[in-house]
Amino acid sequence: MNFTDIQTALVTDTRNRIAIIAGIAVLTLGGNLLAMVLGTPESLLPLPTLPLTIPIIIASYWYPRRGIPVSVCFASVYAVTTYFLSPPGPLLAYTILLRAILLVLIGGVVAFLATKLRESEQQMNQIIEFLPDATFAIDREGKVIAWNRAIEEMTGVKKEAMLGRGGYEYAVPFYGEPRPLLADLVLHGDPETGYPSVRRSGDVLVAEIHTPLLRGGRGAHIKFAATALLDRSGEVTGAIESIRDVSDEVMTEAALQNASRQLNTLTGILRTDLANRLAVLYGHLSVGVMKFDDPAVLSFIDDLNNAANGIRRRIEISREFRNIGMSPPAWIPVQQTVRKAAATLSFGSVSLDAWTERLEIFADPHLATVFTHLFENSLAPATKASRIVVTYHLRPEGCAIVVEDDGTGIPDAEKGDLFGQKAESYGHGLFLAHEILAITGIAIRETGTFGTGARFEILVPPEGYRVV
Repeated sequence: MNFTDIQTALVTDTRNRIAIIAGIAVLTLGGNLLAMVLGTPESLLPLPTLPLTIPIIIASYWYPRRGIPVSVCFASVYAVTTYFLSPPGPLLAYTILLRAILLVLIGGVVAFLATKLRESEQQMNQIIEFLPDATFAIDREGKVIAWNRAIEEMTGVKKEAMLGRGGYEYAVPFYGEPRPLLADLVLHGDPETGYPSVRRSGDVLVAEIHTPLLRGGRGAHIKFAATALLDRSGEVTGAIESIRDVSDEVMTEAALQNASRQLNTLTGILRTDLANRLAVLYGHLSVGVMKFDDPAVLSFIDDLNNAANGIRRRIEISREFRNIGMSPPAWIPVQQTVRKAAATLSFGSVSLDAWTERLEIFADPHLATVFTHLFENSLAPATKASRIVVTYHLRPEGCAIVVEDDGTGIPDAEKGDLFGQKAESYGHGLFLAHEILAITGIAIRETGTFGTGARFEILVPPEGYRVV
């Protein structure tokens, strides 16, 4: 359908409407006049002005700006013809005037309501028109009732060529053939939409697929989202679907995953090579200890051994870091995570009490590693702890998960860089715990008093926790 066809259709529709209004007007006015000509007094006609409201209502609804003039014309014709054809009476003019005013009022009210309806429809069309995502809408019969500017740019199909079309023609720009889209699944639950997976987010259906026809035939990764259009009574009147080209995001994600995989491979090779060289170094140091008995040489060998141990710890921490952030964050039950971390350690005579049932936090899947390192800190022989307690407290600023023990605690002088990379006294476990939590905006701090025990507070923001 080209622009000329659309203009022709609009002219034809206008002529048809005018013909309908004129035909109903002739029938209603003619019927009223015929009754009076045949001798029926106007005052005896049952609701004589009621039929005349039909053409007035139709004209005012179709042409709101002309509603009042049309109503005045109908009312005037009615008043003049009725006045001259009715038998004279004391209240005839007054009755006719009231009925004529009623006709004008009816036309004015309908024109006002129709104008407000047009304004509301225009605002909704403008909202859809300027949405950044490609968007279209269909009615219950599957005919297109909206086709915005973004989808014109995406598909190259103009709105004038698509409005009013049905039979799944809105799918042709994406697939080259008529077929159901996600909006049809909303309306009819059609299982033959061709999407490999469809997920529901509230009242919205979401799916992703690769379509070969977009981007000049190079294909594109498309994300679809569709939901139902409802009337005031909650009945489904249609469906609206938005379409987003996520090709750049998909390619970027694939490139990042490939780069991460290559980096992991490279660091794995480096770790293995360093570990092998460290094994050789440890062997030479062991031989040196057995071969020399000079205190100065043994002290030098001991310094070398400490340096080698530092390198070994860095290799171990890099191994733990390699998978952090690789999986998306999720809602994780804290109690189960605490038990999982505890199962990997030997507590001996140290007891563990955890009261975090029903608490879930939005965190990296490696959350158990955080608790593992906190427990290791409390289980170190130097702390002399006999009990570890895990609790949580709801606060205005969020939720605090507290891990505390009854050991010696941490000196104030060592708390400044406790979670930094250079915290040699406590290894790199606390630094690793800090980095895992920071992925989802969770903080950690130590608030214990030296001499009474360590106390770690994991500070979860308000949006990052829930009690289920």
